[in-house]
Amino acid sequence: MKQESLSRENILSFASIAAFLVSLCLGSAALAVSDPQTGVWEIWSSESYTMAPRESFQLRTAYSDMKTRRWMLVVDGGDANCDLSVLRVNGEELLYYKIDENHHEVSIPWGEGEELIMVLTNRDEKGAFVVSLMGPPKGQNTASYSYPVNRALEAYSAGLRLKARDLCHSALKQNPNDGVAKVLLAGFLREGHRYEESKAMAEDAMESDLDPAMKSLAEGILDDLKVLLVPLPAPVREGLASAEESLENGEPEKALKVCNQLLDGDINLKHSSQAKLQVLRGRALQGVDRDFEAIDAFTRALTLDRAKASQAQAYFYMGHLYVDMGNLAQAEGSLSMAINNGLPSGLDVQARETLKVVTDRLDQDR
Repeated sequence: MKQESLSRENILSFASIAAFLVSLCLGSAALAVSDPQTGVWEIWSSESYTMAPRESFQLRTAYSDMKTRRWMLVVDGGDANCDLSVLRVNGEELLYYKIDENHHEVSIPWGEGEELIMVLTNRDEKGAFVVSLMGPPKGQNTASYSYPVNRALEAYSAGLRLKARDLCHSALKQNPNDGVAKVLLAGFLREGHRYEESKAMAEDAMESDLDPAMKSLAEGILDDLKVLLVPLPAPVREGLASAEESLENGEPEKALKVCNQLLDGDINLKHSSQAKLQVLRGRALQGVDRDFEAIDAFTRALTLDRAKASQAQAYFYMGHLYVDMGNLAQAEGSLSMAINNGLPSGLDVQARETLKVVTDRLDQDR
């Protein structure tokens, strides 16, 4: 965290940028005040500044200072008020602008190559201000990548799969060689039953300079695909792909219709194929707010196919449905079963992060 004194010209220049961005409605309110991953913040660095009336100074923070997906800036003046402007250098995006407050909290979405400029201006009386940079507990700090990939990982952890996928596409548009984005997209393609495309994407990602965690994830996807690429009956394969596409497009009714037609049709389906269709049918039922029928569909899938990989996915979606229904005890059990049975790599990450949130909430209630 670098402090730089400001000349009058510098202050006016920054104020002009801030005013311009405010006029474009690029946002000026404080954001969330808890870490979206753990719900806990830890002080990474903190400094105290004593300031004369109307004195201003500038702080610059780079990614090298805060290697995390997201962090929070906190300015506390006790009884003294100050003005605070926070500008993201990339794209000149104003994240925060408030005046005459004694306490400021700003949540900072972050990524490789990011840099922030913060301007703190005292009001009419001499005051002392504590400026803190807060992040997740360092022992729990998750791997951090480019800005769009970090946002994709946050979205995926929150269950916003389509948003996460779109952010990965954005990452590749910005950098066609982003190997991490390719690994994540390979996972999305696998979950969408587009196995050949997933294999090609994962193999392409393996040509990149991946960190050990992402390399392991890519290898896990390729291992999964060795099993998943075993041919399914054509109607089942086409039906699964069609229903998955309908779910991605926000059309659960269409997905439900496809699953019901296949399950009620004349095709003699193996139990493993029926189980896959029941899981997809459960997701479609959840999409049309028929939650108890969705639970029944996931339960049927569990009875149809005792293979651990199949059971893991049924428990995964059942667990997330229980979270949405507010049944945290059932969610904890289902997610634990999903993890214990061996989920595909990407789903395993999401299940573990969701289970952590569920367990923390249950512990608070116990």
